[in-house]
Amino acid sequence: MKRTAAAFLFFAGLGASPAHATGDISCTGEGVSVDMLVGRLQVLSILRTVITLGDETWSSDQSYVKGTPITVGQAFEDDRFMAIDFMDDNLERIVGRIRVVNLDEISAGAFSMDGKGSWIVDCSLRG
Repeated sequence: MKRTAAAFLFFAGLGASPAHATGDISCTGEGVSVDMLVGRLQVLSILRTVITLGDETWSSDQSYVKGTPITVGQAFEDDRFMAIDFMDDNLERIVGRIRVVNLDEISAGAFSMDGKGSWIVDCSLRG
C-alpha cells in the first residue's frame, strides 16, 4: 500500500504543469505597455519583462523578444501597492520605474522611462 501511495505521489508530481507556477501582469497606457511574466510566490518574482514605447522595445529576455537589454533591479508588491525598478543591463542605473496602487479589482499607477517620459498605466490585467 505504501508503494502504491508513493508511486501515486511521484507521478502526480510529474503531471504538475509549470503554467500554474507562473502568471503575468500587463500594464498599459497611451502608447506604452509593460508586460511581465511573474512567478507565483509569496513575493513578487519577475521572470521576464518586455517594455514597449511606440516602436521602441526593451527586454529582459532577448531570446523571447529582441530589444534594448534591461533587468529588474528590485520589485515589491503587497495587497495595496506595487513598485518595480528596471535597470540597464550593466546594473549601473535605473532606466524605468513603475508604481501602482492596488484597489480591489483595479490596479493603476504611473510608469516612467528615463529620458522618454511618464505615463498613467492600468495594471488590472493579470493572468
